[in-house]
Amino acid sequence: MSFKDYMNIWSEIYIDKDMYYFFEDLFDKGDNAYSVMESAEPIGFSDRFPDVDGVVFAVGKFDEVFGFDKYKPEPKETYVFVGADVKTIDVGDQIELGMYNKQTYTVDARLKKGEAYLNKTHYRSLDNKVLVLTSFRNTTTLYQYVSLRELIPNIHLINPDIQQIDQVIQMANRTKKFALVPWEVSLRDVIKATFQESFLGVMLFACFVVSMCIFMICGFISSIYMLIDHNFVEYAVHQIYGATPQMLYLRIILFVIFIVLLPAAIFYNMPGMKDFMKVSPELKWVWWFMAIFLLIMVVLVSVLAILRLSKKDLTEFLRRDR
Repeated sequence: MSFKDYMNIWSEIYIDKDMYYFFEDLFDKGDNAYSVMESAEPIGFSDRFPDVDGVVFAVGKFDEVFGFDKYKPEPKETYVFVGADVKTIDVGDQIELGMYNKQTYTVDARLKKGEAYLNKTHYRSLDNKVLVLTSFRNTTTLYQYVSLRELIPNIHLINPDIQQIDQVIQMANRTKKFALVPWEVSLRDVIKATFQESFLGVMLFACFVVSMCIFMICGFISSIYMLIDHNFVEYAVHQIYGATPQMLYLRIILFVIFIVLLPAAIFYNMPGMKDFMKVSPELKWVWWFMAIFLLIMVVLVSVLAILRLSKKDLTEFLRRDR
């Protein structure tokens, strides 16, 4: 059970002692609630760790619901995990977290590739994030009222009774900031919808890439054919002065290589491109795909151009009427 939240953008959040202790008991002492704070990245954090795409604080039974308790090396209040694709932070490193009261923590473990969680109906990958499992009290100590602006509307309850739902709604309404409405979420439906959306996006992108590659190859072949037809007389003159067919073929191959590889070399050496490749190792397959595609294009266009040139009798184009 999660909640649709309607926020009063004109009002500051109000928390009294009873409200604070209610949410603290719900997350730190209860056994069926969790919440997340997804904007916990400190100021300047991305400058020091450019491959980190955010810091997530999770409280309550988050670790048990999504299976992150298996990463806990020893019992303690706060655990810090880094995603599988984060390379600028390693296990054992120390990072500073918090906004108003900063605290330094040691990274306990690295998450496996593909670890994720669900916030309402939103799928959140942790491959490029830092995950912090801690208590509600510690989160509010580090971020104060800023943390409550996310922890309260992101409340999730596992098999709650009507009384608990009513209590959560009443306490949230007392903040003068949020109005919560119960919203049942099926994890199976969310995962199915996320997969279908991702699959459709991948297929559309694949169709676009294939169409673009076919268009580029066909356009390039047509241009080479037009170039050969236009320069037939020049090729014949070269042969009269001693050029062999192999020399003409080599000239065409070098021309094709120059046309294909020069833009690729310029793109690769653009400012910041090498640094981008270093902090984005998961995109290595893109660069391999581009290299293989360019190689195939050079070979295919060169072979077709040579075949077209070899089937023509160049001496026919030296006639006066030509």
